[in-house]
Parts: sequence; C-alpha cells; structure tokens
Amino acid sequence: MKEENITANLPVSSLANRKEALAENISSSCIFMTEGEKKQVQEAIMQNHVLVSRFWVALQNRVATRVANPGLLGLHGDTQWWYPAAEYLSDAAMVYALAPEEKLGCWLREVTLGIVRRPEADWVGPWFRDHSQPYTGHLETAHLCWAVAAVYDLAREVFTAAEQEEIAIALHQKGIVLCQRWLQQNTHLANWRGIMTSGILVAAAAIERRDILEEYLAEAILCADAFQPDGSYAESLQYGNYLAFALMMAYEATCRKYPDIASQLSIAAYAKGMPWVASSMLYSKPMTGWGEQPRARAANFNDSAALFRPSGDLLLHIAARCKEAMPQEAGLAQWLFDTYYAPVPTQKPNHLATFGFHNDWGFLTLPLLLQSPKSISPEEANLPKTVIFSNGHAFIRDSWNGKTIVAIQGGSKALYGPGHLHGDLNSFILAHNKERLLVDPGHSCYRNLIHGLESATQTHNTCTFLVEQEGLGLQEDLAKIKLLEQQSLAGRRKISNGKAGAPVSRGNKQLLIAHSGEVSVVGAEAAGLYGKPIKEFSRFWIQAGSHVLFVIDRIKSSQPVTTIWNWLLNNRDGETQVFTPQPNQIALYRGSAGLKIFHGGDAKMSGPVYGYVHDAYHPEPNQVGEGKPGSGLLYRFTEKQPDTSRIMIHAFAFDAYGAINKWAFSSQSTTCQLSNGNETWQIEIGNGSALQIEIINRHQKKWQLQEVEKEFTFIS
Repeated sequence: MKEENITANLPVSSLANRKEALAENISSSCIFMTEGEKKQVQEAIMQNHVLVSRFWVALQNRVATRVANPGLLGLHGDTQWWYPAAEYLSDAAMVYALAPEEKLGCWLREVTLGIVRRPEADWVGPWFRDHSQPYTGHLETAHLCWAVAAVYDLAREVFTAAEQEEIAIALHQKGIVLCQRWLQQNTHLANWRGIMTSGILVAAAAIERRDILEEYLAEAILCADAFQPDGSYAESLQYGNYLAFALMMAYEATCRKYPDIASQLSIAAYAKGMPWVASSMLYSKPMTGWGEQPRARAANFNDSAALFRPSGDLLLHIAARCKEAMPQEAGLAQWLFDTYYAPVPTQKPNHLATFGFHNDWGFLTLPLLLQSPKSISPEEANLPKTVIFSNGHAFIRDSWNGKTIVAIQGGSKALYGPGHLHGDLNSFILAHNKERLLVDPGHSCYRNLIHGLESATQTHNTCTFLVEQEGLGLQEDLAKIKLLEQQSLAGRRKISNGKAGAPVSRGNKQLLIAHSGEVSVVGAEAAGLYGKPIKEFSRFWIQAGSHVLFVIDRIKSSQPVTTIWNWLLNNRDGETQVFTPQPNQIALYRGSAGLKIFHGGDAKMSGPVYGYVHDAYHPEPNQVGEGKPGSGLLYRFTEKQPDTSRIMIHAFAFDAYGAINKWAFSSQSTTCQLSNGNETWQIEIGNGSALQIEIINRHQKKWQLQEVEKEFTFIS
C-alpha cells in the first residue's frame, strides 16, 4: 500500500498572510538548532566553509526535489510512507530553520498536518504490525514521533497556534502513548526497546513534557546496556547503528532541552564501539548498479547490509560530544565521517536512512559539523590489525592500507543484545584487492520466502552435517538423512524491576587470537550451536602474509556424521568467473582479484548451487539491493563416508587477477603447501591427540600452534 492523499482537505494558506498569533510559550531557540549553532552555520555558509557549504547545498537540493512534488512521497516511491517520513521532514525542517521560504513552509505544514490527522491506526504502522485495540506502537510510531517533533521544533512558525496545539496532542496521544504501551507489553532488552524509548523522549522534549521525559529516562539508560562492554553489538553492524542512532536522537533532544538531566544518559556505551566499526569497514569503491560514486563495504554478519556505513549524524554526534572525554573514539568517528561521507554528500538513496536500511547523513549534520575534532585514522589510533571483539567478530588484516581482510564470525562472549542472528558461527568473509570473494549472503525483505534460507548455516562459509536418522531405512536414502545446522535463535534478556537479566551465551567460544610477524591466528569453537551428536567444531584461521589463508577444522561427534564444507562465492553482478580445474580445487576470478580454494581431503565437490548475495535490505520485495538467484555461487565439499572424527585443511590463495594462476597446492599425509614460486607457506599437523600445527615460510621460519589441556597457545 503506497501513500494515500494525505494533503486532501487541508486549507492552503499563505504564510505571509497568516493572521493567527503564534503560541506564547515558543522558546526563541530550537532544540535541534540553537541560536548559537544557527549563527555559526549561517556564517560558515557565507564564508564558503568547504564542508559546511558542500553539505548545505546537498541538503537544499535534496529538500527542493521533494518539495517540488506533492505529498510526502511525491509522484513516485519504492516504499511505504512510514519509512522516509523522519528524514524527509527533519531535512526540510532544518533547511527552513536556516533559510525560511514560503513554498517550503507550505509543504512542511501540509505534509506534517496530513500525518498528524491520520487515524491512530495509521500511526501503528503497516499491515503486518499488530492492529488490535487498544493500539500499540511499533517502530514506525517512534519514527513518526521523530518526524513530527523535528518539524514542530524547527519550523513551528508555519503552523497556527491551534495547529500547534493539534500537533502537540497528536504527538502525545498517537505517538508517546502508543510507544508507552509497547514498553509496557514487552519486557526484554533489544534494539526495539531503544527505538520506542527514543520516540517517547524526542516527542516529550518537543512538546515540553519534562515529566514524561524524566519518567522514561531510566529506559534510555537501560537500553544502552544492550551494547557489549567493548561497545560492539551482538546483532550486527546495521542493528547496532540503528540502536545507537535512536539513543543519539534521545540524547540530543534531552541535552539540548533539559541539559541539567542529560548527564544521566551515556554516550560511552556506543562510542566505545568505534574501534569495532572501524575494523568492520572493508573498503570503498563504486558498485555495479549503484552509480559511479564510491560506496562503503562492510563485514555484514547476521542481518546487516554489505553496503554499510554508520549514520553520518551519529558519527558527528560521537565526534562532537566525546572529543574531551573519549578523544580516540571521537577522532575515529570523525575519520569514518571524513572517509565515507565528506567525499560524497550527494550520494543516494536518501529515503531509507533512519530505519537503517541504507544509512545516510541527515538534519543534524550541519549543527554538529562545526564542532568536529581532528580526525584519527585506525592506523593513527594504533588499532590492532588482528583483533576480536566480545560479540565474536574477529578481523585479520595484512595492514590498515593493505590488500587483504579476513572477517570472522568467531567465538563470542555472552551477548548483551541478542537478536536477528544467522546460523553463521565459524563462517567468514574474505576480501582482497577491494573485491569481496567469499561473502556473507546478507538479508532481504523479512517477508521474502527465502529469508529463512539466507540466514541458515548452509548458505554461509561454515559446516553443516548429515546425520542418519535411526530406524528410518537405508543410509543411501538421502530423504531420510537429517541436515544438521546451527540454531540461530538465542535467548532474550528479560527485564525485571528495571534491570536486564544476565547476558546470553550462544554456546560458542573463543579459543585463540594471536599475531606474530606475517602470521595471524584466530580460533573458535561452535559445537554447542548444532547440538547432538556434534561434540566439537573447532576452526582455526591462519593467515600467512597477504596472499595465503589456511582454515583448519577439528570436528568430533558421538556418532558418525557426514561433514559438508560450504563456500559462498560472490557473483552479485554476474561478473564472476569460476572454474573447477581439479576435483579438490575451485578457482574464482573477479575484478582485480583471483581466489583459489583447495580442499585437503577426498570429499566430493558439488556446485554451484545458485544462492543469493544481497547488497542492502529493503522493506519491500524485489527492490534494488536484493540479490537475484545466482548472485551467490555456493560450492560444497561433502565427505564420502560418515565418521566421528576428522581434521581437515582448506587452503586459500588470493592475488591479483593474473597472478593467482601462479599459486599451486600440494599435500602429503599431514602436510600441505601453497607456493607461487616466490612465496611459499607450509602447514604440518602433528599426529597426537592434542592439536599441534606448525607454519613454515620459504625461509624455514616457524610458528607453532599448540594445544595443552584444551588450551591453545601460539609460539613464534
């Protein structure tokens, strides 16, 4: 259902001829643009400040395009009206606050009143939200609170006193009350709670209901506890950003309206996550189908977009608010903005941002931009090139400006905000020469039939197992063989007496992370996600130099199982070439990069199975960003016989498009080697019950991974 004519029957009046007096209690300074900020921004525009002028012109142009068409969505739209409401109205309100203009004022008035006068049921959200009475709010309700509150705050003069009262009543009765009902009915800690709480606080600040704001301030404080202690987030980059954006909106509204109580809110909870975010960014370059401008790519584990960059307003909020107390995190936030926004202020789309579907900069960029600190790059911040965060995301880089990134969904500590998880533990993403080669499928519209499959273990770069079901007939009858995958559901943190329950364990664990010279090692164990009969699934990623990765699996079970190794290759634009020159080898050529995958055993290779690789989420099906069949090429190595124990090596060589052909693989017993003539790396696995792995380069320098009493150490 697209937007109805929400401006019908609204009187069109000239702002110049407005006779009704403005409400007497309007303060001279707006919440989201103080008089001091307004003066600074206007002076910067007059003086042609490079960044301010660039973003001001971009903001004016995007708003002018919207105002030229009738209604909120105009004549065209690829989504329902709830989703762009917050960015469309807040952008337009900020332009009006800086440069009032009658046509813009009329558009703001008509569109805002159109939303305000919609029935309460429309404020609940689309058809798939629960519309039972009394109505309960959903994410869309909170976003409408942000949208209407921004206009009410920044462009209040376009409304008569009676209309202002009407807006304030709607924000309370259709916005705040509905969000309150959701909080009353749901007692778990997740990103939803943060968005609903933010809707209440922003609307309460706008209509000067300090009593409501003070009542729900504790909820905002509680929601910050959904972040991991190191600032990472359990769900994904996309959902971590979404929650942080909501808390940012709540903080900015509170600290600007009632600074005496804002100190109770914590920015540190998500500001601490800037090293995680910076580590998660892969590279930026144009993407086929998305125009010629460079676009950020990121490690998109769980429900997250591969086309990801943190929200611009959120980055500037952290940069401005934390520059004294957390200078490194503030500098990293500024670096992320300078890297992924400053060069491309006009990048589209601009209508899927506040929901986090496709992040963008917004109405707070201009007031925050002039408060920015000095940018600090990850290299300047001395962020480690091999690192793991408490949410389990691990990263191996050859250097911060290097060629290779391995992003790993490894062993996590207990999770503070679980949700939207995939069966992807012990999976990983491999990028080389600014090409994603092994990929995560991402996610599409939640109501797509394939959503369950794209979040399943079998579509990720990890293992699945065939388990014979007792008493069901012959083993060769595959219909009677169970495919064992990971459980992607985790428990919830229940809230009791205003406090969240203990963090949730998924059943996986970190085994090792180490770096020495040219070699990095990450180890993780994930058997608990499969359940019986899997007793152990330990995986070790050993990156050697810039061109070689060994993945070593030790898998044990209480009954014989057949292991399947799944490899998802990136073919999102149909431009990838894949060959299988040997029964144990896959060769991939994509853009400026090549990849060879070597299986170190005698399993049977099959594929491709035509899977999906998505660029970005969209709330509607069959939109730009949703992968087509074959955008992911899934290859599998399946054991010929079931067993209870195995150690398996997969070797990966990655290089420039032509240079990849020089890499060759050889193996004998427990030893395997990758070499291109100039560079050689060898792996030797010991024969004892405890795992012993030796890594040797062409100069006979050795590194050792050793297991002693189920603990792992790395020696160079």
